[in-house]
Amino acid sequence: MVYRNARDQAVASADFAKLGQAVLQKRFVRACVYQLGAAYIVGVLASVNLRNGPLSVGLALFSLHTLLYTAASYVCGVAVLVLHAQLFQVVRAPHGSHFPRLQRLLRSPGGTFAMVGGFVGLSQAMFVVHAWMFGGRVAWLWLYPEGQYGPPQLNPGWLASWVLAAAVGAGYAVQLITEERMQLAFPSVEQSRIHTIKRRLPASVARAFGFAAAVVWRFWAAYFVFGWAFYRAACGVLARVLATSSYGVGNPLLSASAVVFWLHSSTLVVLTWELAHQLFEIVSTEPTHINELSCDRNLCLLNGLKHEESPMIQHLAYQELCRLTEFGTEQRAEILNDIDRLGGSMWSQVSAQCIAVIKTATSQLQAEQGAGADAKKPGGAAVLPPQSGKPAAEPIVMSAMSGGAPMMDILQQHRRQRDTAAGPKAPATVVLAQNLFEPEAQGLEKYVLTTLRDALLQSAVGQRILSRSHRARSTMAFANFQLQVWAVRSLMRLVECSLEEDKYGVVQGDIAKVLETLFAYLAALEKCMLSVESSSSAAAGAAGLGGNGGAFNVQTSARQPWVMAQVVRCAIYAFTTRFYLHLEALKLPPKLGRQLQKFADFQA
Repeated sequence: MVYRNARDQAVASADFAKLGQAVLQKRFVRACVYQLGAAYIVGVLASVNLRNGPLSVGLALFSLHTLLYTAASYVCGVAVLVLHAQLFQVVRAPHGSHFPRLQRLLRSPGGTFAMVGGFVGLSQAMFVVHAWMFGGRVAWLWLYPEGQYGPPQLNPGWLASWVLAAAVGAGYAVQLITEERMQLAFPSVEQSRIHTIKRRLPASVARAFGFAAAVVWRFWAAYFVFGWAFYRAACGVLARVLATSSYGVGNPLLSASAVVFWLHSSTLVVLTWELAHQLFEIVSTEPTHINELSCDRNLCLLNGLKHEESPMIQHLAYQELCRLTEFGTEQRAEILNDIDRLGGSMWSQVSAQCIAVIKTATSQLQAEQGAGADAKKPGGAAVLPPQSGKPAAEPIVMSAMSGGAPMMDILQQHRRQRDTAAGPKAPATVVLAQNLFEPEAQGLEKYVLTTLRDALLQSAVGQRILSRSHRARSTMAFANFQLQVWAVRSLMRLVECSLEEDKYGVVQGDIAKVLETLFAYLAALEKCMLSVESSSSAAAGAAGLGGNGGAFNVQTSARQPWVMAQVVRCAIYAFTTRFYLHLEALKLPPKLGRQLQKFADFQA
């Protein structure tokens, strides 16, 4: 992006929502331009004929088949971009087993139908083009011509290709939904676009080939068993329209060339979709650089942080905040020194938004842990999680030293106080008490899902599916995992730089509040990590005894609390290192001072 002076290219309004939508529209057009290059690459791969020797690549660069397949691939790629733009999500709802995934599909019939139907139609179109280019005269005919084999007959090879194309499109769409690949994966804050594309290109090719190979071989096995009955049923339907009295000759499944053709065409189709998918993710989630486009860039950024109506715009705003706090020295100092605002200083408003994100995640973790503890008690009632954006009230800790001791005294007596404060840690086991079918499923949908669950409970296989789905549900406290990472890093980075860049001292008065919020979040994360370890040990023991195991599935849930705890610890360590010589001047409460002392001793 070419940066210009804000006075030359200023925006009349500082409304982040309008500015964010304009940026997203420009990025969609840019993704369409990049898709043209990706479509040409796929077209060259489609036109390469190894029988022509080394010259096949050179011939493919200017072949008419290349131009034809490039046009087909580009149209389908743009259609995928449109689907992504209309159906993508940002807020994650991770689940680790098949039953909750099926439940999520049933709860979004419109989006599911659009996704599956769209990809099935695109696969049909690309298969037709590929068959017309390389399949010969018989491959693109629905019917054998009359005379050679008697009356007109349905071509079994074309029918099998049509079924395979439908399977490829439906399978890819379901994979996008169930594996949450429609959730945008934000890249690194300052990672270049070209580097990201080059890094993802080999993975995209490998994923496309692996997916196509799996679909082709599963289709081959299924069609080998049921294909003849399906072919006769299709001929019976056509017999009502055309005079067909006999069936086609040969079986396409016994032809090696047909299987190679299906594998080649399926790989190219999926590769087109994969490249469009990766381009949409990379281009749509690159840093926004809003500050270069707005007259009042601080207000524009603040409006984005508060824009909860559009999670995408809010994520872009937090990404921009993290970028400028790390690399934007000028605007970072401007935020710290911008105190002439109607709603308070810019620091107080920005920090309030970041603290709200952290407190919401903390309260959700504490609520889930409390619900699990109550669910384990006989007759215990489940604790409902707090409403989004309203963290639960934190307990007030009374202490004889509530007046606040200087940090110097705490530093001098830290070992004695640490030993006194240390106590036995009781292992906690997190049990999610939320019903799998509440509160989203309603009416007939709820009845169908509940009936399906009851039917599954009658069989051993169904019990295993439901028990696995119960403990594989990831905690919703990490639904906005990336947002929490940006909030923690941005908040602590501003605190770090305030030591030299805060001219009016507006940050120093809020350091205790910021640290208290982070330590509360870290404590909740450590309890969650302990619960995961306990549940994994219990699951290993229960597996040998035939039990159901713990409440969390380690593979789906353990990564988030460990990574988030590492982010919080690194942020606190960075603050401690920067303020190390000034810790004595901080007037921190005794409990907070003891917690910070572990980081000052580099033992946390």
